[in-house]
Amino acid sequence: MYLVYMGESGNTGNSVNDPNQQHHVHAGILVHETQSIAMNGEFNALYRRHFGFPPGEAEGPRFLRPAEVYQGLGYFNSWAPARRAELIQDCLNILIRRETPVIVSFVDKKQFIAAKDDPANFYADAGSPSETAVNRFLFALNMFMDENSITEMDANQLMTSDWPMRDYTLVVANEGQSVQARFMDEFIHNEFEMPSSSLMENFCYVNAQDSICSQLANMCAYFTRRWLQDPSGSHGYFEALRDGRVIQVMYEVQF
Repeated sequence: MYLVYMGESGNTGNSVNDPNQQHHVHAGILVHETQSIAMNGEFNALYRRHFGFPPGEAEGPRFLRPAEVYQGLGYFNSWAPARRAELIQDCLNILIRRETPVIVSFVDKKQFIAAKDDPANFYADAGSPSETAVNRFLFALNMFMDENSITEMDANQLMTSDWPMRDYTLVVANEGQSVQARFMDEFIHNEFEMPSSSLMENFCYVNAQDSICSQLANMCAYFTRRWLQDPSGSHGYFEALRDGRVIQVMYEVQF
């Protein structure tokens, strides 16, 4: 089974008034269950290296919030930029070394509001930027899993109408964030373009402080959003994820 850990960045609800958060981004890390223990062990080792103690100790941060690490806020306000940069790069290297696939979907919130104001637009009744982005994320995820299955099938299997199920997919979302349980139900029951046979029919919710991969997914979403804000600028972390074959799908919701 694949565990797909979702992270997000840019959640301002329906507001479009924050010029620094024009996009709402969801990023999902695809981790096969056989890799989860190794990734957790690698993170625990780098955490001890950077902090001097294991995760969960009272003197450390509750969990790694990408904006705090990158900007030197909160727990990290006394850390030098080079020290923070080394921590971020070590975290991202967990994904880069494995070429762990990441699927990204994103919404331009100004375009979203304009679509809602147009009664003729398909998205006129959409509830929130997150609802729209998650729906397209699940669509992209299902396509990605189907393509993976096809590459492992022989000619005889491809000619049949009943393709074998190799791996199920459980989507793991952050507790207290914008991903609502009904988003999965709406996708499964309203998506007519393709079957949704690989997806488990419910989200699993975890607290970010209890999930290493959720924290890494938040980092992917955060650095993707910063790149979307200014694509012509310098974005070493995003470029490392993209060029390292980690970010494999970028789905922009078209209005």
